[in-house]
Amino acid sequence: MKWIKRKLMNVGIVMLSCLLAVLFNQEVTPVSEEAEKIVALTYDDGPSKVSTAALLEVLKKHDATATFFVNGNHALENKELISAIVEQGSEIGNHTLDHVWLSKVDEAEALRQVIGNEHLLRFLSGQEGIMPLRPPYGDINQTILDQFNLPIVLWSADSRDWEVQDVERIKANVLSEIEDGGIIIMHDGYETSVQATDELLALLTAQNYRVVSVSELFALKHQSMPLHEKIKTCK
Repeated sequence: MKWIKRKLMNVGIVMLSCLLAVLFNQEVTPVSEEAEKIVALTYDDGPSKVSTAALLEVLKKHDATATFFVNGNHALENKELISAIVEQGSEIGNHTLDHVWLSKVDEAEALRQVIGNEHLLRFLSGQEGIMPLRPPYGDINQTILDQFNLPIVLWSADSRDWEVQDVERIKANVLSEIEDGGIIIMHDGYETSVQATDELLALLTAQNYRVVSVSELFALKHQSMPLHEKIKTCK
């Protein structure tokens, strides 16, 4: 994997410096290694026949993973893509059955939209463990936070890809807000998002970022995802 290769290269540089110092009887000067930065990449609204398979190929190309926040109605139409997401090593997240404003429906309907979708996605994917929830539109209030015993994941870097549909602007939006421990939001269903993902992953790798799913981000940071809270970063 690319991130392992980077680590081995850094180790090799350190060992070579020490060897040269010994051979020439010089004092060893420590070689600084920039700490690896980690971010989570997320996609809302899929899976999509337009882009999901292509996104998975791009993620594989760059040795990256992501969390796909899935709508149940789209999952039923694209069952094979749910399996493909899991097989690639990425994560399924909950984006409600029908992409509703959770604050605008009653408690029973909110329960159906969230828990019903979770049951559906677990059945289709076989994914175990806590399934993170992203409320459509980022629409969340204290009632919803209290109602669901789930990690409720928002974002810190907004690509606005659904709006701009322009590769350069998508990249600029993300790069202007990127930070270690951040969470990037993109959308499944746009060809420009596929190309932007490919170029962003190359840029982030060059900047020593490792790009992973939300659950992996918290695991790598040795933290648990909080419940009943809005999650925007993992510090």
